[in-house]
Amino acid sequence: MPSLRVAWLTGVVALVTVIGGCHSPAGPSTAAAGIDVLDFLIGSPQTWPRVGSHSQNQVVDTGKREVCWVKYANPRRFECWRWDDEFVYHVLDHAIDGDSAESYRFDDGRWMPRRFVGTWELGVATRITWFDPSCHVEADRSGSFSYHQRVWLEPVRDLGGDLGPHRVLILEYAPVDPAGGPGAPEHFYFGEGVGWFEWERGAARTTFARIGGPSLPVAQDVRCP
Repeated sequence: MPSLRVAWLTGVVALVTVIGGCHSPAGPSTAAAGIDVLDFLIGSPQTWPRVGSHSQNQVVDTGKREVCWVKYANPRRFECWRWDDEFVYHVLDHAIDGDSAESYRFDDGRWMPRRFVGTWELGVATRITWFDPSCHVEADRSGSFSYHQRVWLEPVRDLGGDLGPHRVLILEYAPVDPAGGPGAPEHFYFGEGVGWFEWERGAARTTFARIGGPSLPVAQDVRCP
């Protein structure tokens, strides 16, 4: 059991009563179907906000079943995911980097299963919509898009910083550019009970494992529909 796991997370999980395993349409429909990814996706509030390569804060809205991360100590730069009983969905990315005010969203943003065992994979053919800072659609950049997801669990290891040892959930996101072909995969790392703590793509790597920094909300006025 992770040392920083707290009772509030149980309440979050209770809001989305788990009735089925979602690693495949024909998967078992019992709690024995595997881990609930929310135990990794959502970290104890006692471990947030955090700093490291950059500042990052976790913002959870249980009514929306949504978790957002405010990045770069800037409430106008954030990424949001939502969940239901079957999947976690990528809702929007408004934090392409620390300077860009552009954002994007997918029509079909299935991102990972709610429950799985072993290694879970899914290919998604969808549409991506890009927005400029005024939330106008960038038609020349928007269109058909596909990506491949892979999720697996790794044993307990020290996450560094102030987080200590936890089991780790890894999400691999491999986008396929319609013009340029497959891109370099991104890897998202989540510690059980503490949430997102690391991201990497190729040689680029960011970590946020030290507790501290500003506890900032999402700036809803810049959120595109």
